[in-house]
Amino acid sequence: MSTAIAAASSSRALSSTWQRRLELIRLSALRQLRARYRGSALGVLWSFANPLLTTAIYTLIFGTAFARYYGGSTSAYVVSAFVGVVVVTYFLQATGEALVTVVASGGLLNKIAVDPETFPAAAVAANTFQQLMTTFPALLLIALFATHDPLRVLLVPFVLAGIVAMTLGIALALSALYVFFRDLAYLWAIVGFVLWLSSPVFYPSALVPATVRQFLIVNPVGMAIGAIREVTIATGPLAVATIARFLVAALVVALLGHLLFTRLRSEFMDLL
Repeated sequence: MSTAIAAASSSRALSSTWQRRLELIRLSALRQLRARYRGSALGVLWSFANPLLTTAIYTLIFGTAFARYYGGSTSAYVVSAFVGVVVVTYFLQATGEALVTVVASGGLLNKIAVDPETFPAAAVAANTFQQLMTTFPALLLIALFATHDPLRVLLVPFVLAGIVAMTLGIALALSALYVFFRDLAYLWAIVGFVLWLSSPVFYPSALVPATVRQFLIVNPVGMAIGAIREVTIATGPLAVATIARFLVAALVVALLGHLLFTRLRSEFMDLL
């Protein structure tokens, strides 16, 4: 009897701890959004305007030249580029903002007992909320009208969840490592640029030489773009392997990021 009571008490305590963490993440994310868009006329709609403008520029420059890889359709190129831009923009913005959060919150962490994981998670949550209000529903609509495949439409939320999980894992790892290596912010800007260029965002993957393509498979952003395009704009038989490979990779990245953060967090206070 006492064992059952102790187990129930432990379960309630764990549930209460997670509820507090989630509430802190929610409040911190809202604070970031308010600060980011204070005085802005469009607010979170900028997260939709940004990929639209970027896609428009890519289309003006490359649309005609690359249309032949999309059945001669410039509109097909536009949709493909938009999907790629949404993924890479979300990933780089969320990870870039999360990178500095633990160090930036050092004063608060030294005063009160707050889980440091809250801050990078809140940065990812804030960016995810923006996309949920703008581009993520657009991707669902694209899948609905472009594929005419109910299975692909149903898989869109799962792939998006994988993208968020992958982003969170890398955000946790970066924010933990930045406590020890302050040059990481400059290095990540370069890595982000490389990830953008090495992902088939504005160009078709068919342009990449076969000898180079095999090395791009390990690009997490490229994997994410391939998976989301498979469920939003692809037709024909579903490439299950592409989706499954990405989802497994996303879960692994999320787990490794969490484990690295947990491993290093005990040393944060000596450096903040």
